[in-house]
Amino acid sequence: MSMERFTDMLSELLDLRPEDIPDETIERATWMIADTLFAACYGFASPELSAYLENVAFAERDELHAVPVFGTGLYTTSAQAAMLYGTAIVTNELDEGNQFAKGHPAAHMLAPALITALEHKASGAELIRAFAIGYEVAARLAYASNMNDDMHPHGTWGIVGGAVASGLLQKKSRQQIIEAALLAASLPLATSWEAAVTGMTVRNLYAGIGSFLALQAWEFQAAGFASSEHVVDHLWGTILSKGIRYELFQTDLWAPPLLNKNYFKLYPSCRFSHSAIDALLALQQEMELQAAQIDFVQVETYGLAARLDDPDPANALAAKFSIPFLLSVLIHGHSLYDCFSGALFQDRSVRELAKKIRVTESAEMTALLPAKRAARVTVATREGTTKSVYVDAASGGFDQPFPTELLRDKFTSMLGRWKADVSSKMIAEALLLPERTSVSEWLERIESWSVEG
Repeated sequence: MSMERFTDMLSELLDLRPEDIPDETIERATWMIADTLFAACYGFASPELSAYLENVAFAERDELHAVPVFGTGLYTTSAQAAMLYGTAIVTNELDEGNQFAKGHPAAHMLAPALITALEHKASGAELIRAFAIGYEVAARLAYASNMNDDMHPHGTWGIVGGAVASGLLQKKSRQQIIEAALLAASLPLATSWEAAVTGMTVRNLYAGIGSFLALQAWEFQAAGFASSEHVVDHLWGTILSKGIRYELFQTDLWAPPLLNKNYFKLYPSCRFSHSAIDALLALQQEMELQAAQIDFVQVETYGLAARLDDPDPANALAAKFSIPFLLSVLIHGHSLYDCFSGALFQDRSVRELAKKIRVTESAEMTALLPAKRAARVTVATREGTTKSVYVDAASGGFDQPFPTELLRDKFTSMLGRWKADVSSKMIAEALLLPERTSVSEWLERIESWSVEG
């Protein structure tokens, strides 16, 4: 099969004018950009990034260090900012995602798009258009290629969308963007799913390095580097995936955009755990669960989620990929935001119950992918009571959207180091992006409140 289908898809998307972006897509992209920006702000406080910032970011802005590290009062270079933002966005497992892409497009879009928008004095509408088109390119590549399950999606197909978004904001020609996209498609990282479930934080760097490569693809192209038109066919069709379904490059293209089918997270854990969490929370509404009275818990779910079965995670990142640990925390009445450090992380009762929670694959649920991500949670008590709850999809998706009030509450939580009145101003301004004629001024206004607060 010729790869003309991929370049045809890309060419068609590049023809989209601002008036071709549906109002619903503009609104959703605005919330996604705010969600991703605040996830980055939250992530910058992680120990690894705090330590890294000491070496690459500075309090004084100059010609070289001109990109703000949002919420820190520091500035860094474009290249370092791409790496920092991409890494920070995914650090706390609160970044949006897309079930059809089987990953997190926005985590790879924001840094290259935002940095380029700042450098090229783009408007909010221009940033949203570039973000939406780049998202569609990345998500379609992921959807069609169905990357190998043993790979982690961070730092892979998202690079292509990030490069496209940057090119649109630079006002590059159609041919230049196609060439840069093919070049970016040649640069995926060799990622490991095991890095996530075993808690290796290099997994967070995957997204940061991917964002860096999305920007760097333009530097490579300017120097004369080029890739083959067959890169998607070869690399993504035979090496990284089980084969490409070429029809998915164009089936229902922009009808609606895949961005409209994203999901938002409220739980700070791998999306694959969310169906089981929803099922348990629903079950808790039907019966009182006492950890000491539970004989066992059985979780049946789809194959990708069934891999999150480690009952004794070694560190915070591994815990975010452990369904037994997460459910045990909830059964004990604790918040998932409080369980990844300190005494609660090592709590003996939480750990003991986690070992009684079994996670297995249901072939029937796996067959529902990608449209549905289901789970069934069954709790058996020592008194002989057994109760089950089934959900066919996790909350927060396009078919089960969160009320905007819940997303605002999430933003407030991620901006928790600021006073409520300050974070409220930051959130309100972030959601006015479509109206702003200057992304730079928009971000500076949000930044000024963060400094004052």
